[in-house]
Amino acid sequence: MPENQPLEIVIVGLGVGGLYASKSALSFNRKCHVTIVEKRDFDQFSPCGLPYVIEGLVKDFEELKYTVPEVRNKLTKFLHHEVVSVDNDKKVVKALNLKTSEEKEIRYDSLILATGASPINLPVPGAKELLGKGVHFMSDIENSRALLEAAKSSKKKRAVVVGGGASGLEVAVGLRALGLDVAVTKRTPPPFPRNLDPEMGKIIVEHLGKLGIRVLFGKGIDRINGAKKVESVEIAGETIECDIVVMAVGMRGNTKLAEMVGAKTERGSVVVDNRMETSAKGVYAAGDLVQTYSRIDGTPTVMQLATSAYRQGMVAGTNAAGGNTAYPGALNTFLTVIGGLEVASTGYTLEAAKRLGRDAQAISTKGEIKPHYIPDGKEMNLRVVVDSKDGRVFGAQAVGEEGAGWRINIFALAIHGGMTLYDLMDAELSYSPPVSQMYDPISQLAEVGLKRLRLPPRECQRVFFPGKR
Repeated sequence: MPENQPLEIVIVGLGVGGLYASKSALSFNRKCHVTIVEKRDFDQFSPCGLPYVIEGLVKDFEELKYTVPEVRNKLTKFLHHEVVSVDNDKKVVKALNLKTSEEKEIRYDSLILATGASPINLPVPGAKELLGKGVHFMSDIENSRALLEAAKSSKKKRAVVVGGGASGLEVAVGLRALGLDVAVTKRTPPPFPRNLDPEMGKIIVEHLGKLGIRVLFGKGIDRINGAKKVESVEIAGETIECDIVVMAVGMRGNTKLAEMVGAKTERGSVVVDNRMETSAKGVYAAGDLVQTYSRIDGTPTVMQLATSAYRQGMVAGTNAAGGNTAYPGALNTFLTVIGGLEVASTGYTLEAAKRLGRDAQAISTKGEIKPHYIPDGKEMNLRVVVDSKDGRVFGAQAVGEEGAGWRINIFALAIHGGMTLYDLMDAELSYSPPVSQMYDPISQLAEVGLKRLRLPPRECQRVFFPGKR
């Protein structure tokens, strides 16, 4: 590339990963030019807010949208365009204008794929045939709006949600708030299987019952019945009348363009190195379509969360613009709110740690997060997964009406720093009666864990007086 020409970077997809890739590229290298190609006819929206529009916490889907301004001679956007081909040898993408059907060739020096993921439809009878006729997804504004309109006009006022992860349970709560009778089903028993151990999952099941949601975990859907529209579903031999079925069983990475350039894929995700570069030279990927690695031990993992997408996008953008930085790895630090209950986790569950060959144990506690004399005190369920020998933290889970999210952030930082229960025991945390206990549940959990592991108090390595260190 001649020195007087800018470094041309093309980003396909204007989600969180694509946005932050553009920001970091332009910030790192002022001589680069970024072109973003996006299929939507608007810039961005927040997918995490979709279930809260269903529930009524957010007034309208339009409030989830926001605009990314173009920067003259620096950032160009082609909205309502789809990349239909990529030639990585010639460094050219071909984009189709979805309104006019005109094609445009765009040259690049570096290419960043931020094409996201698409919802999975289970291969059960009726699921494909009745899609859009009572079978719904909740992955973008268009299909979420269709779901909301169907819920409001439902004659049977009954819905079945398939999936026990965050999206499934969030939309179940939303539909229940609209006055529908809701059942939620999944083929395996525990909710949040990637995030919570079964012991913590029981709390979620009990909470859903209190909200009036019927829980059918361990009883997957077998068939969706209906001629021209959904009329009922069959679950473990039982026929349940309904006219709405929501598929929330996960997302599969949009890997078509990655495969087009010869990038390696595994199990529906694009494989990237720690610089977010694919196996195709000069082609980077970030966000929901990638397989990355665990910060704990480097094992492969998929983390389809906005918090990872923005960090991956920043790394991809910097490196595409000539930098050399690394993604630190994923912990799957996670938070959702299910009908007023915060559910949070980070790192490995006990099952995952043992599956990876770790000598791990889990310690659980339950206690109030504020002193007993403060009105309306809430309880917190905490669980930490640690190395049995030295108490090193591998993962943690928190469930409670208040404070679960920020406590999980503490555990996430502990894993990042290779900390142990000793370090958590020694941590100096803030305290004020209206907010927290003097002896925070984190400190309590650390103390209980050290005792259960039969680890002795940390030894003093050096005696000194203040100022004499």
